[in-house]
Amino acid sequence: MPSAAADIFRQAAEHNADDPRRDGNIVDIEDGREVVATGDVHGNTRNLNKIIRFADLGSHPQRRLILQEVIHGPFGSEGPDRSVEPLLRAARLKCAHPEQVLFVMGNHDVAQLSGSEITKGGRGVCDEFSRGIAYAFEDEADEVISGVEAFLLSLPVAVRCPNGVFITHSLPHPARMQQAGTEILRRPYTPEDMRRGNGLYEWTWGRGQTPEQLDALAEELGVKFFVLGHRHVDSGWEVLGPRAVTIASDHSHGCLMRFSSDSPVVPERLGELMTPIVALGAD
Repeated sequence: MPSAAADIFRQAAEHNADDPRRDGNIVDIEDGREVVATGDVHGNTRNLNKIIRFADLGSHPQRRLILQEVIHGPFGSEGPDRSVEPLLRAARLKCAHPEQVLFVMGNHDVAQLSGSEITKGGRGVCDEFSRGIAYAFEDEADEVISGVEAFLLSLPVAVRCPNGVFITHSLPHPARMQQAGTEILRRPYTPEDMRRGNGLYEWTWGRGQTPEQLDALAEELGVKFFVLGHRHVDSGWEVLGPRAVTIASDHSHGCLMRFSSDSPVVPERLGELMTPIVALGAD
């Protein structure tokens, strides 16, 4: 019997790939939408459940929920990595609300696809994730892994809003910007793109961005403000100069960002746009 979980991942992948708003590896959100953007989730089922209940997409058709890096974690926990379960919930949500649920590709997604291991707490998270699938799905594990890979491969690099906000997991390191380029935003991925020094790798792994780089990249892409994940931020969010903020959603102080897709976003008012996940209500 075919795996129901694998089918859900493949259906969600088709929705990602066939989104009519997608131009290359950028999805353009419509005018007049309420955007709920998260940082990395990393297997934090409790936070993801709160976010999904808060979003209440069935009652708010104009709302757009953007998720990133659902897999791998929580780091330091005992037992098998069970983050395939929140990933499956996110994929189901995509199937139920294909226009409202969006994702951006993260470095952990790239590592899982390419087999380039990431070590956290002395454990290889990609290997632990695969072991967790074997634990949860037993005889269906190979098919589920295939479905997960199809889903991860379908994720775009970024979501762009009419107000000039550009939501992406990360940006290339300034010293590697020339190597990374912006071509990866416009064409299909290849296996080579996932290796260090190439487009997709650099766009999901980069750190150390500078105001000068952000200014130049904003001008090249025609955007005004970057919303990023990728970094562990104890406070839940952190301003990175006048053009960027990074959000974390995978711990007890995690938050999400809410804004209108056609209203300006400026650093001075970011505090008004941030909502602590702990404040979203009971589990």
